[in-house]
Amino acid sequence: MFVKSKYCVVVIVMTTFVMTSSKISLSSDKILIEMNKYDFFRPVITQLLEKGVDKQFIEKIINHSSTEFDERFVRINVTGYLNKADYSSHYNKLSISKSKNFLKENRDLLELAELKYDVPKEVIASVLWVETRHGNYLGNSHVVSVYLSTAMCGEKQYIDMNIRNLHDKFKGSSSELSELEKKIHDRSLKKSNWAVEQIAALEKLDAVSPVSALELKGSWAGAFGISQFIPSSYISWAVDGNGDGKINLYSLPDAVFSVANYLKSNGWGESDEQKRSAVFHYNNSSAYVDAVLKLASYIEEKPVIITQPEIVPQTEDINRAQAGGDDY
Repeated sequence: MFVKSKYCVVVIVMTTFVMTSSKISLSSDKILIEMNKYDFFRPVITQLLEKGVDKQFIEKIINHSSTEFDERFVRINVTGYLNKADYSSHYNKLSISKSKNFLKENRDLLELAELKYDVPKEVIASVLWVETRHGNYLGNSHVVSVYLSTAMCGEKQYIDMNIRNLHDKFKGSSSELSELEKKIHDRSLKKSNWAVEQIAALEKLDAVSPVSALELKGSWAGAFGISQFIPSSYISWAVDGNGDGKINLYSLPDAVFSVANYLKSNGWGESDEQKRSAVFHYNNSSAYVDAVLKLASYIEEKPVIITQPEIVPQTEDINRAQAGGDDY
């Protein structure tokens, strides 16, 4: 069964059937599973069609062998915010050492991006470290499956599931619980709509990216590449950093230039407020902002200031003393 959950979707097919609306012929066990997926994701498919997403693209992502429903994405993308992230390990001694080496090894590339976008190379390097350890940890989640699964979180059964899970851990008052239940309900609908928007952006990405939308692997939030962009960010701010006419966020030059363009486009400036706001736009977490800017400050290459020794005006008496003066 394709559903990674204790809740199963059971579809009984008595005979071979051809579903003309999706151009899928049910003639094997494999395609029976595809039909199950089509039925299961029907609420999402309906929303995508209403947004004008091409039917063939929808069929392509639903029927792909890697596409599956994973309840984990429904949980973490709705209630994960309740667990505060700890970013302190991102600016420890190892992080500082690795990031300094990255700066040294990629100086020319980072300085070109800094020159073009006026975003310090240390900040670019810090974002890439916090996101993927400079490309060493890219995530293994099938991005299409992340968004299809998350888009289902607005369905009543999954809203109820998240609220039940909340009951098991909540230790506050009944009024606080009631308030949190409403927040989870509203957040479920918001995240579902967000996921649908990202799938729509995946259609645009699929038309221009050298990496097919179906082949994208990334985080539980659906972010991918060395820079960990979500699909809508790719469409809006990803740029070609090496001049090959393609935008591939698994390519370091494209990732570096895209981070710089993202921050500049979202308000990076001279003031601390502008800097924090731009990084916060990248990841809506104050702890994340602190981590990026702290690491950037720790790896910043301080200019070497050479001071000239102070020249003391020489008097006639001092000159004589230095030459022997009264001793002679």
